[in-house]
Amino acid sequence: MHAAATNPTRSITGIGAWRPWLSGLASGLLLWAMYPLLGLWPLVWLSYAPLLAWIERDRPRPRQALLVGWVVGTVLHAGVFSFLAFTLREMSGMPDAVGWLVVLGHAVGVGLHQAVFAALLAATVEPRRGAVLRAAQTGILLAVCEFALPWLFRWYLGNALFRQPLWLQLADVVGVIGVSAAAVAVTALLVRAWLDRSWRPLLAAVILLGVWSGYGAWRMSQVDAAPATGRFAAVLVQHNATLDEKRAQVAGKRLAMLDRLEQLTTQAERDGRLRNVDAVIWPEGAYPLFWVADDVTPGAPKVPSKASKAALQGKARLLEFVRQLPVPLLTGALRHDDLLFRDSGHNSALLLDSSGQRWLYDKRILLAFGEYLPGTALFPQLKGAIEGISEFAPGAISGLVQLGRARVLVNICYEALFAAFLRDEVGDAQVLINLTNDLWFGPPPSGELHLMVQMVRAIELRRPFVRSTVTGISAYTDAAGRILGETPVGQTAVLRADVKLAELGSPYRFWGDAPLWLATVGCVLWLGWRWRRRVAMPTD
Repeated sequence: MHAAATNPTRSITGIGAWRPWLSGLASGLLLWAMYPLLGLWPLVWLSYAPLLAWIERDRPRPRQALLVGWVVGTVLHAGVFSFLAFTLREMSGMPDAVGWLVVLGHAVGVGLHQAVFAALLAATVEPRRGAVLRAAQTGILLAVCEFALPWLFRWYLGNALFRQPLWLQLADVVGVIGVSAAAVAVTALLVRAWLDRSWRPLLAAVILLGVWSGYGAWRMSQVDAAPATGRFAAVLVQHNATLDEKRAQVAGKRLAMLDRLEQLTTQAERDGRLRNVDAVIWPEGAYPLFWVADDVTPGAPKVPSKASKAALQGKARLLEFVRQLPVPLLTGALRHDDLLFRDSGHNSALLLDSSGQRWLYDKRILLAFGEYLPGTALFPQLKGAIEGISEFAPGAISGLVQLGRARVLVNICYEALFAAFLRDEVGDAQVLINLTNDLWFGPPPSGELHLMVQMVRAIELRRPFVRSTVTGISAYTDAAGRILGETPVGQTAVLRADVKLAELGSPYRFWGDAPLWLATVGCVLWLGWRWRRRVAMPTD
């Protein structure tokens, strides 16, 4: 007989009937509160406590735990991703009701992570298991659920600590998912201390926190003590484009964004802020028209182009502007390879200097439902079915390039969410540079949420991270993930990023996600063994 069936605390009426759902609701709200907007980051050690306490105390069947976990995940993701309603209204013209239905649908779908986590916890609960072993098991199960289950936006429990670099240093071992595992292990120990009224699990939690923070302090001191091999400096220009400007079909209105970018850059030069810098960096999609091949570019074929006169003049204007700059310009732009626009186009980063276009990079990991519509390869008639969704083609070349005094890895927006991708691409890069456009995600906290999931790459790869955005937050960190400078959201701004270059390594750079793969395979084998043993057990 299942242990929960004889548990006297369970009942079908009164508070016992509501306790599972109240526990799920409480955990969902606490999880939401620890991320921006509220930013109550200490809840990282407490947010799962209501769910864990219910499972450990009532020992529910996995099916019920799955449903309660789904409540946790749905509440969490509906709160955090509420900005998608704004995005769908402004980008695709969808009614608010449809936008909120999409928010709810996305929350229910991605809530699978918390649902499976809760079900696995319930399936493996054993009242006689030691608190430390159960805490380790809880951390591993959460790590496997965060790692192995599908996402559209990859973000984790540990990301909530993005403004607390001491606690994030553990990410250089197995990535930010390792931080999640450590945090929920502390939660499990605190829950057991409360349920058992015992000081031993509490002492274990204090020891774990001490070791964790001690590792963080040690690694940060190593970053500070590493001999400098040079400096890299860049000026980040945030032009705060508006939705009306981005949607405008009239070239003159779109070129107002280029006016502002040039004015801000020129003023920075007059103020002496371009002295001893390696580049000016404009954000993703900063160039407001399509960047096209034409006879303005030296060596381009002399054939008629489908590009508008405004696009050709705009390109000539920007190239002339860069010729007057004392440093190169790295800028985002949407572009076509084909003169007649028969290609799908690319979301690109261009490196321009006095000689013209020196280098380009096409975004390789495109955002589904933003930069392409899934299914169009099989059903081409779906192209253009939803307003605002582009049909870009992914790039194929590396984002590595020499930029002034440093070898840098350029990545665009969504790509910085993928730790394994940047690890594979980083090579000999000394700085990570990200170009982002958060305009379509709306007001705060969307910009901070995006920064939250990107900046941890600095710790995992032990490289400074520089981020240039359209509307904020533009920011830069050192190799310890400390945010050294940032811009306000919704304002024009110019930020000078100046970071130390150093030869630093990390365990994550060496083995990547191999420990998480081993944990996933190990969990599958262990759960299979438990299931076979349970099936083979005689029943009364």
